[in-house]
Amino acid sequence: MTERPSAPPPPNRRRATASLPAGSGGAPPGRAAPARGSKPEPVAAAPAPKNERVRAATPSSHESPAPPATSVSVRPPRPPGKGGAPGEARPTRPLSRHFRALQLLAGAAVVLVASTAVAWGARRYIVSSPRFAVRTVLVDGVQRRTAEQVASAGGIEVGKNIFTLDLELAGASISTDPWIEKATVTRKLPSTIQVNVVEREAQALVAIGGDLYLATRDGELFKELAEDDPVDLPIVTGITGEQVARDRAGVIIAVRRLLDVVEDMGRAGVARRYPIQELHVERDGAIVVTIGKEAIALHLGQPPYRDKVGQAARVLTELAQRKASASVIFLDNDAHPERVVVRMK
Repeated sequence: MTERPSAPPPPNRRRATASLPAGSGGAPPGRAAPARGSKPEPVAAAPAPKNERVRAATPSSHESPAPPATSVSVRPPRPPGKGGAPGEARPTRPLSRHFRALQLLAGAAVVLVASTAVAWGARRYIVSSPRFAVRTVLVDGVQRRTAEQVASAGGIEVGKNIFTLDLELAGASISTDPWIEKATVTRKLPSTIQVNVVEREAQALVAIGGDLYLATRDGELFKELAEDDPVDLPIVTGITGEQVARDRAGVIIAVRRLLDVVEDMGRAGVARRYPIQELHVERDGAIVVTIGKEAIALHLGQPPYRDKVGQAARVLTELAQRKASASVIFLDNDAHPERVVVRMK
């Protein structure tokens, strides 16, 4: 067989030379490979060619060019000014800040004047219209005073405008009456005044010096006894004017304690059979209660009194069963409270 000659290499194409790695034993062309075991000779760097310009690398065909620079902001075209060149904008003057403030103040003044006029007109109508004249006065809670007396004390008049009445002042004026503890005045439109009254209730007469005063259940001395005031009440004696002046709070507590005894005697049934006539306070604070038409004196001594009142009720029941009459019953033995001494008539 005959061998075909090999095809010649393509024209104008350089042959690729394989680079050998370091230590592979290969040598660059034109230089003999060093013998095994000998030191390699240093390779001098090839000098740079003279008079050779360095050109920037051109981008490859597959790289896109850099985008052009864009504008930051775009303004709309200005309208042409009068007498100016087309497209030339006329300068505008900004509205003055002071002028705007004056506009706001003027608007507020107009609103204020209008609202004041409306309010004035409404008030004039309210205080002058006969629709809001007082026609009815309702008074609740009074026993010692009449409705006319209460209305007069508060300055409440029929025909008077309902809105011109000072409710708090009217209630305070009504409360100046010693029998009235509290008064509340309210409006019921269009023409009614409602007055709710809380009266004081007298529970005892307190003798101080030569005068008698009415006292409430809390021991408060609220008025001096008058001609039309109740007198069928227990009388508290033994309190002096000096005590009231020196220690009024202590006097109130003492009167309250006496009225507690009255309540205990009513609960035990003693007051029903033997009405309480007098409650006397001794100098040392001990009390003596006089009961019944027989004027039996119960010496209760020092507090507490509830157990002593119960013991007095049992003694009085036994005396009634025996049809005996006692003048004094001593229940003031605090050392031996079970001992009761009875002094017969």
